[in-house]
Amino acid sequence: MVAQALAGDTAAFDLFARLTHARFPGGPALRGPVLELGMLYHRVMELF
Repeated sequence: MVAQALAGDTAAFDLFARLTHARFPGGPALRGPVLELGMLYHRVMELF
């Protein structure tokens, strides 16, 4: 896909551009703390 884009065929990237995504419901105020909690959770899970 990257080689095609370098050659000028960006149809695959255009497909990704049309995809929509949902915003984080907590907004910017909760995004950082929830991210930190998620990383802490996975870090702890790696220990066990």
